[in-house]
Amino acid sequence: LKSVRSLARFLLSHSYWANACGFDGQIPNYRTLTRRLSVLDRPVVYFAGLVIRILAKHHLISFQVISTDSSLCEAFGKTTHKNHPHIKATDCDARWGWSETRDWVFGYKLHVTSTVLSLGKTLVPLAWETTSANHHDSKFFISLMEKAVFLGEKSHRKIRLSLGDKGYDINQNYYFCHERKFRLITPVRRFKNRTEISLKERAKKFVDSPKGKAMYQRRADNERLYAQLKDLFLIDPLPVTGYGKVKSYLSIVCLAYLLGILYNHLNGRSLRAIKSLAT
Repeated sequence: LKSVRSLARFLLSHSYWANACGFDGQIPNYRTLTRRLSVLDRPVVYFAGLVIRILAKHHLISFQVISTDSSLCEAFGKTTHKNHPHIKATDCDARWGWSETRDWVFGYKLHVTSTVLSLGKTLVPLAWETTSANHHDSKFFISLMEKAVFLGEKSHRKIRLSLGDKGYDINQNYYFCHERKFRLITPVRRFKNRTEISLKERAKKFVDSPKGKAMYQRRADNERLYAQLKDLFLIDPLPVTGYGKVKSYLSIVCLAYLLGILYNHLNGRSLRAIKSLAT
């Protein structure tokens, strides 16, 4: 199902799945499905929060150490190009963004704060934001932390460390974490003959220590999560266009992943065996 149109056609020709989705009468056409998709983000995020609290109750995830990162998702269809201004992009809300691993990508950026893998605990998305690809990661760190802190309080769990790459090394982020009694662990930019704020100096010493280096390596778990999401779901390139629909779609993907973890636990399966559910 690579588009909303293909979903509409699938439901028309597969009455079992249409009934399972609650369409026991007239099946909506793709325009109706498109309108619904554009406003689904808020309820999907709400239900994802409920699933996260259930996972915490079953001691499947830990809030003590969390990790934040972003990943580019290529937009659907044609892109813009400065040498061919007459070519219009299929998705007019998408923008060009750059990353060290992928160079330039025309599309969107998914910012995710996740748990990390530890003994008896698994890897899941806790909070996420969707933006066009041209936004810098640091602008969304605090909003992601606010969501993660809220979920931690609802689950009666405390955050101890928040991991992030050097893109999150700005003073506001250190102050925000300190006020909420956890630490931001990120490589600190080093400037000659310049003394940083005490919170940065403290983070610098910790990251340079053997314990800090070992802890910072857990940040790679976030990259593993992105790899699994891109392997399992259609998010690169995306199957829908327009910021509202892309935002809802990526939230649905995160909710589906969370539900897969919960389903595996309730049925005695390996927690991260999500691919077998999708196939």
